[in-house]
Amino acid sequence: MTKCKVTVHDRVYLDVPGKRMVVELLDGYDADGDYIDAWRLIDLNTGEEFYRDGNLHDVIHHASLMTCEAQHDHYDEYIEGRDPDQPYRVFKDLPLEVRLEWITSHAQDLEHDFKLDGDTRDPIAVATKELNDIYNEKSCFYLATQSGKWKLDPDRC
Repeated sequence: MTKCKVTVHDRVYLDVPGKRMVVELLDGYDADGDYIDAWRLIDLNTGEEFYRDGNLHDVIHHASLMTCEAQHDHYDEYIEGRDPDQPYRVFKDLPLEVRLEWITSHAQDLEHDFKLDGDTRDPIAVATKELNDIYNEKSCFYLATQSGKWKLDPDRC
């Protein structure tokens, strides 16, 4: 006897007037003992399931047909994507581990240069001072959402 348990792993809410429409990822065994591994398009208010398939592309296509019709929208114009607007920060406002990464990287570059030039200064102290002097006047660091890494926007510095 198979245990009946279907789990919803992911749920994306769609903007469809008059409906609580979602795309869901399902996984598990239904009441008949059949294994389910599928995406579906469903109205959570009524339980009406509009489409189900193992292929997310097909489910998205059906959702697109419904949402574009509901919004009187056409999707023939391509819009170039970009990272979402993020608040910019000065160097001193970055998380400590991020500042240490920047300082370490810059100090390693300086260490190499100092050896070639015969400079006896401490590369860590110089790197820390330079980064604080250069990047604490204007906010020019942002968190790139796709990579999850703090990046420098040179156009803002």
